[in-house]
Amino acid sequence: MLLRLDCHCEEFRQRRTTKQSVYFNTKPLFILSLFFLLSFTPLTNLHPQSSQPNPDSIPFAPAVPYGVGGTESRSLFCADLDGDSNLDIAVVNAASECVSVLMNNGDGTFRLDSNYAVGNYPLSIFSADLDGDSDMDLAVANYYEGSVSILKNNGDGTFKPKDDYPTNGYNPYFISGADLDGDSDIDLIPADWYSDSVVILKNNGAGTFQQRAAYQAGNGPTGVYCADLDGDWDVDLALTNYFSDSISILRNNGDGTFHLDSKYAVGNYPLSIFSADLDGDTDSDLVVANYRSNNVSILKNNGDGTFQTKVDYGAGNRPISVFCADLDGDEDIDLAVANQYSNNVSILKNNGDGTFQSKVDYGAGNSPTGVYCADLDGDKDMDLAVTNYSIGTISILLNLSSRLNSYSLISPLNTDSVKTPFTLNWEDSIDPDSSDSIRYDLYLSRSIVFNPDSTIIIDSLPDSTFTDSLDLKNWYWKVKAYNKWGATRWSNQTWSFYVYVCGDANGDVKVSLSDIVYEINYLFKDGTAPKPLKSGDVNCNGYNTVSDIVYLINYLFKLGPQSCQDCP
Repeated sequence: MLLRLDCHCEEFRQRRTTKQSVYFNTKPLFILSLFFLLSFTPLTNLHPQSSQPNPDSIPFAPAVPYGVGGTESRSLFCADLDGDSNLDIAVVNAASECVSVLMNNGDGTFRLDSNYAVGNYPLSIFSADLDGDSDMDLAVANYYEGSVSILKNNGDGTFKPKDDYPTNGYNPYFISGADLDGDSDIDLIPADWYSDSVVILKNNGAGTFQQRAAYQAGNGPTGVYCADLDGDWDVDLALTNYFSDSISILRNNGDGTFHLDSKYAVGNYPLSIFSADLDGDTDSDLVVANYRSNNVSILKNNGDGTFQTKVDYGAGNRPISVFCADLDGDEDIDLAVANQYSNNVSILKNNGDGTFQSKVDYGAGNSPTGVYCADLDGDKDMDLAVTNYSIGTISILLNLSSRLNSYSLISPLNTDSVKTPFTLNWEDSIDPDSSDSIRYDLYLSRSIVFNPDSTIIIDSLPDSTFTDSLDLKNWYWKVKAYNKWGATRWSNQTWSFYVYVCGDANGDVKVSLSDIVYEINYLFKDGTAPKPLKSGDVNCNGYNTVSDIVYLINYLFKLGPQSCQDCP
């Protein structure tokens, strides 16, 4: 069945390219083509995934599903809808023709609050303060109806009945928004894959809209992103062209009108686009999810709104949505990709220069079609929210990277001297999850640089105390805590300590006659002090005196007690 659908859609792709509009007027074929665009999958989870920690992964908790009270959940947007400083979620349900609002309980768990009617077959949602009253409103693209529904916020996360604005014959597949004309309100940009156009709905200033213009893009635009691509301080548009395997760049003329500037090749059947500074050079690059070629394309900005040739990275099976965010807390931008057929989200970590590591997959729900990254539980790292098309739910994957609290080393104090065997102590790292078990890796190095040649790692310690013997001289140490999810946290400090033998005044790692001579020279002839000084305090009275010399003589020549035997 899947093979027949793919073959039929290849024929559909060819006819679509030659603009045989009669084909689209045949409703069953039109529905089948949209069926392929949305890529429905059976209710059975064909490719179950699990969250498996590994050294390259970000510690996400297993996906938690929440019902949305609708069917065919297609996309979502995270925003503080009720003004309580927590991020809530609005979800469009295509078959139910409604928007579901899920309120955040403040800890990254959610409750279904209300459903609101919108237009016919809504596919995309956007949230912003559209009417200038400082709360977050909703805009929804209604595909079959050819309209945009506006739901204005009452200020408490409840919404007024929809106001519909026709797109004049266009069928919007995706919607975004930005201040396009510099008048400080948010305009809306629906992308219409059928007419090869992007429509501009100008905000009149109070959350009412009028169609200002439509601009030709490429062949089948399905995604749009608003960003200043050329550095001239106005907002340009980047669109995916599903049927021509390309993206289009529409440059802003400075007044909210646009001209088609360039097209760039990407992968096969691009569906979703996102813009962010991926390589740290302060301009906006592009990432595109390519549905048929199972990859994402990275297009780096040359700094002037032109882009380098794409570089592709593998994703999952049928990547349909992409989002950019710093997921691992290293201050560069990583990628999250929803893969519809493999029922998971792929995370691609940034190497810091706009190149990416191989994907790591995390199980989501059944047939994920949208992904959004946001701090949902208030712990200052980025979590994932995913729509599950086939089962009418969203999945929340909480990022556990920040779950472990910072902690400090205790003893020995920095640069302290200890005799061997020694004991190291540090604070416990606290995890809010009471079911977690925290373990520690202890790092010991001869150098302040902990490279493999100079570092000893004692791993999987269950307690915050370690006692052992080490070779003498100076050591540096630090501790890494980690929990069962793989979240890690380093100790706040890296400290050093000096290991010595009591009575070894000259530091030759043994107690002998030469230490007696060394002490005599130090005490009576202004010789060099023992290092550390307490290595010469063999009778443990806190001072280096002639009594320590007598103690050493008795120990070495008269079988007296071992030096420093009772020293703390």
